[in-house]
Amino acid sequence: MPARPTACILVYESAPALRDYLRLHLETAGYAVTLAEDVSGVQRNLTDLPPDLVLAGPSSRGDEGLRLLRELRGRPATAALPVLLASNRGDMLEQARAAGAVGLMLPVTRDALLQAVGAQIPPSKLPLKGVPRGGLTGSPTASLPATASGPQIAPDPTSTQFGVRRFTQQGGQSSALASQEPRTGTVVFADIRNFSGMAEMLTTQELADLLNAYFVRACEPVLQHGGWIVKLLGDGLLALFEDAPESAPHAERALKAALLLCVVAKRFDDWMARRFPDKGLPDFSVGIGVHTGNVMLCRLNTGAGIDTTIIGDTVNVASRLEEQTKKIGASVVTSMETLKQAGARFNTGKRGSLLVRGRAFPVEMSEVTGLRPRADSDPRHAETYRLIEDAVSHNTAIIVRVRDRLLNETHRIRPSQQPSPMRPADTPVKVPGFRLIRRLGQSGMSRAFLAEYQKTGALRVLKVVDIGNGAVDLLQRFVQEVEVISQIRNPHVATVFEHGKTDSHAYIAIEYFPGGDLRGRMQGPLEPEKALDYVCQIADALVAVHANGVVHRDLKPDNIMLRENGDLVLTDFGIAKDLSRNMNQTTRGEGLGTPYYLSPEQVISSQVDPRSDLYSLGIMLFEFLTGAPPYRGDDPLTVMQKHVHAPLPELSGELARFQPVLAKLIAKKAQERYASAEVALIALREAIEGR
Repeated sequence: MPARPTACILVYESAPALRDYLRLHLETAGYAVTLAEDVSGVQRNLTDLPPDLVLAGPSSRGDEGLRLLRELRGRPATAALPVLLASNRGDMLEQARAAGAVGLMLPVTRDALLQAVGAQIPPSKLPLKGVPRGGLTGSPTASLPATASGPQIAPDPTSTQFGVRRFTQQGGQSSALASQEPRTGTVVFADIRNFSGMAEMLTTQELADLLNAYFVRACEPVLQHGGWIVKLLGDGLLALFEDAPESAPHAERALKAALLLCVVAKRFDDWMARRFPDKGLPDFSVGIGVHTGNVMLCRLNTGAGIDTTIIGDTVNVASRLEEQTKKIGASVVTSMETLKQAGARFNTGKRGSLLVRGRAFPVEMSEVTGLRPRADSDPRHAETYRLIEDAVSHNTAIIVRVRDRLLNETHRIRPSQQPSPMRPADTPVKVPGFRLIRRLGQSGMSRAFLAEYQKTGALRVLKVVDIGNGAVDLLQRFVQEVEVISQIRNPHVATVFEHGKTDSHAYIAIEYFPGGDLRGRMQGPLEPEKALDYVCQIADALVAVHANGVVHRDLKPDNIMLRENGDLVLTDFGIAKDLSRNMNQTTRGEGLGTPYYLSPEQVISSQVDPRSDLYSLGIMLFEFLTGAPPYRGDDPLTVMQKHVHAPLPELSGELARFQPVLAKLIAKKAQERYASAEVALIALREAIEGR
């Protein structure tokens, strides 16, 4: 039986990004597409592969679209060829209609675009009904050229079982269920990691450019392996792979596409660096969840057109597996059920179990790290498999760095709750007398900027806290930090030059450290002598800090800066506690600190004294000597519990000689640690001398 013909659409559009995006909309709806960026390209396509429709985009040069239309109408062979001309100019559309074309006013949603295209195609050449045609609605970039679309549809979040029938749309109104159809396949859910961080640093237009460019690339491996794009949801992509004649199993094709999405992400990371060279954006990576099973294909009448989506337990599990990529540090996480159906060619890594609400048994899951060639594969293709493996490794390394960075941030710790990172606000900053040069970073409650003191031209670090929304707690902590750091005189404690307030911000101007922080210098274990020297310098700073009745409470490499001569300097007293007075900025039963370096008493929100800083100092000593903190985990709570209950870490080999001083610093009970920073400093110096 001959294959059913599919309509071919010639897209004439001079702007590359928009041309690719039009192609993406049409191909994911089941059409064959050819492209032309100028009139000569149109002429070649008309000769080589006569289309069923010409779609002239809005960026075609000048009035060439109209001239082309008149030429087509003047030739017998193309006089009846349907032409769809998209424009935001009413006069252009009137002329198009007068010349026998269909005018499409911009902006337009994807559904409206597909309806306009479908109206011009003979029924015998329309895409098969099995190929959903409303798949990209709900994306902020799904309109042409990125304008408002209809209401976004989501399944009832309290129901994840197969066959759910109740729907809501944003705004609370009900949507009519036009049709539903059970399907079986493999669902792929991919999400951009750290997208919120990028959104904070880009304008709305830059963010739209980023998403447009990424989704054009990300949809390619899905389409190439026979999947279809169900939705683009914000920064996420939802796709479904089903059985297809003479094709590999849908589970195998879905996992291949997932691995190739990592290749796309790696290349897009390079694109980001070229497109936004001065933005300091976080590295680009994706997390991907894959699961096989039954779904319900639903077509919903939203009032603005028909929206197609898939729902059910399989979709929910794929989404939950994607979330696991952040927790376990992986790029692609799939269910073992999918892995078994995909065949034995996939390389795997970490494994685990996932509890999913509504399921009697946990979902067994596995990391997928690569693909092995077939036994009869051409050796020349080996480079492709290596490329995939390298891309997955690159993507995973970024995810792990982001996860570990979270564990290095200051957290708010409340009983019976998950620890939560403290985030500074991100309102625009203007401080009289200073010219902000660039943002250096953020930590806990504050942001730091490199600034020029305009009176002298000297460089300063401007630490800024947003107080514009009645943030009394932040203002009190800021005032405390100013008071604490200003009264300490020690070469290893940062110097404060100025402090003050505006209507929206409080600020401290401190000395600038061109060497950056200690975290940036740590690429692995330090030489033992260097590690001990660093810890001694920090201990010397603690002697001065504690002598002023202050506990720092947030010792970590990120808060240790380097002067140009190599000396270390302690900074960031934002959560320090002055023991000389009853300061109650911390809610009763609430603690603050950074998970990797918290003392046991901070974890359980008990009373802290200077010995808490000694514990954090010991954790840093272990990290300096070995290259990693002693207690690690997939989330803050796991790490924090290890501080309280896990055995003391042990140094081995030539480092074992430092075990006694380490054990004394990080004893679980404060009374078993060194009595003071002075005593600890003496012990550390003796350890350096080998006594």
